Amino acid sequence: MLDNVSLLLQACKNLNISYEIIHPAENLVKIKFNNKQHYFCNYSTPLINQAVAQILKDKEYTYHILKQKVKLPRTVGFLSPFCELQYKIYLKFPTIQDIVLEIKEHFETPVIVKRNSGAGGDNVFLCQNKEEIETALKEIFNINYKKYDYVAIAQEFIHIKFEYRAVFLNKELVLLYEKDITDAKFVGNLSPLHWDGAKAKYINDPQILSEIANFAQPVFEELDLDYGGFDIVLDRDNQYWLIEINSHPNFGIFIRDNGEEHVLKIFEKMLVSLV
Repeated sequence: MLDNVSLLLQACKNLNISYEIIHPAENLVKIKFNNKQHYFCNYSTPLINQAVAQILKDKEYTYHILKQKVKLPRTVGFLSPFCELQYKIYLKFPTIQDIVLEIKEHFETPVIVKRNSGAGGDNVFLCQNKEEIETALKEIFNINYKKYDYVAIAQEFIHIKFEYRAVFLNKELVLLYEKDITDAKFVGNLSPLHWDGAKAKYINDPQILSEIANFAQPVFEELDLDYGGFDIVLDRDNQYWLIEINSHPNFGIFIRDNGEEHVLKIFEKMLVSLV
């Protein structure tokens, strides 16, 4: 049973809400009240509609929707030259080399090149030159690799001072932690919490909480979003940037470093809001 599901069930018990475990792996749960069923599946919750979840999964879509609302790194998507025939009508750059030249022309290096719909830091590359950009694109477009994507994005590089995960529930900031790499060692994955020795550092500083809550509020003017994990960074000029939003945040590393209490409260609030 996943940590998220385990804490969901504990929250149900604390609130005296009945539930039913549907699948033998115990990661599909049905909760019923007010003559309505609510399903929790793995890390997904019933709080987000399908269209919004799809938008958040697609980093380029997210950029185009939110770029007028909050600061995001400039992002451009590129369809794979090896895409299926029916998608060729969208293909602007017929070879990987053409994409490399386009990225070099419109982005300074270093530049981030990554798969459009990925998570967990997989297939994310910090590229210093044309050769590294080409290598990154070949990796992302490799249909024989399980982390393959048919769209790659180039993204403006941000000089990051601090990186945070901010969890919002019903448009309220309910959890904030720093992805702390102070004593960590880079082991090939650019995502901070995948570094060896990285920690999820709980943040309760009122000023930081207020700054990040205020920074994120314009997102809710554009998206009907009741739950999500916002990856927000502070750059060396003390400007906040939104990197992406995860519609089904995983709390495993945070629980490892901080215990279960804070996450349990989130699931309790979530159940109360559903009721």
